Amino acid sequence: MTDNPTRIAFLGAGNIAGPYAESVARHPELSLVGVFDVDAEKAAQLAASTGSVAYATLDELAADAPEIVVNLSSAPYHYATSLELIGRGLNVFSEKPLALEPGQAAELVTAAQSAGVRLACAPSIWLGRAQLAAAERVLSGAIGEVGLVKAEVNQGRIETWHPAPGSFYQVGPVVDAGVYPITYLTAVLGPIREVSALSSMSVPDRVTLGGEAFRPHANDTWVVIATFESGTALTLTCNFFVDSATQPRTITFHGASGSIALDDWFLPGAGVREAAYGSPLTVALPADAGIEADWALGVADLATAIRENRPHRNGSEHAAHVVDVLDAIRRSEAEGTRVGVTSSFPSPFSALAHLNA
Repeated sequence: MTDNPTRIAFLGAGNIAGPYAESVARHPELSLVGVFDVDAEKAAQLAASTGSVAYATLDELAADAPEIVVNLSSAPYHYATSLELIGRGLNVFSEKPLALEPGQAAELVTAAQSAGVRLACAPSIWLGRAQLAAAERVLSGAIGEVGLVKAEVNQGRIETWHPAPGSFYQVGPVVDAGVYPITYLTAVLGPIREVSALSSMSVPDRVTLGGEAFRPHANDTWVVIATFESGTALTLTCNFFVDSATQPRTITFHGASGSIALDDWFLPGAGVREAAYGSPLTVALPADAGIEADWALGVADLATAIRENRPHRNGSEHAAHVVDVLDAIRRSEAEGTRVGVTSSFPSPFSALAHLNA
């Protein structure tokens, strides 16, 4: 551990808290000091396994004054819990999405600005080695002006591995997983201005690991067509049906003079391939399976940004734009029409050189 690591606390000790804690442990600049959850037993178990404190109340967490609180509550509670933390003068890194409603996301951005605290939001996996390498090539003009992007989000059948899949099927695959490539692609290409969406139910009857039958609240298969402010088109498929082992989670940028393929938008050690127009893709960056997925990339960047007094990469305005896009996708599917998006955000690539230092 480095001298004076940034003290962080978790709000929420559910399924994702374990991977976050493991990632935090690989960052010597971070120190997990405590955990709060309304389920005291879960908080106690996570605290014991990480050598941190289990807070009995949110008041106790706030009194400990962590420099960052990582909001790992379930998606429907992100808005209320983040607003509570901001109101207590705490810097917040929220799991995705920032909120479920655009108005709520905008309120959080304003609240953080008014309180003079930092508000950042997942996903931050786009800060990984492979994701940045592909982005750098695109932004350098290596394939010319990008006209089309294709993204695949194949998350499989969550109930086959997750003990409590209900929250996933409550929000659906676009909000739960489509948010990853949407966040990455808007970071690289800028704001989305229009979306069209269709959805269907591929598996209406499902069974939990415990043998309990259930039906998804949201449709499990979605197709989205979006247009960026630059004019670039995006085709995005999101589902809780096809497993990524069968159909990889790819993103491919097609430009005027060639293409760049990110072989897995989730894994930082994924391979990157590139081709001139009319030629087959060849390896530009070999895959490295030894590079582990890092849930704490954004938390670590926020900690460094606070210390260096610079903007953090996973900005709240960007996260609020993503919420606007998610809402536009939902409205487009429900209304059967194209829906516009008007919000914007500062480019997180304005200081890309720092990320690669």
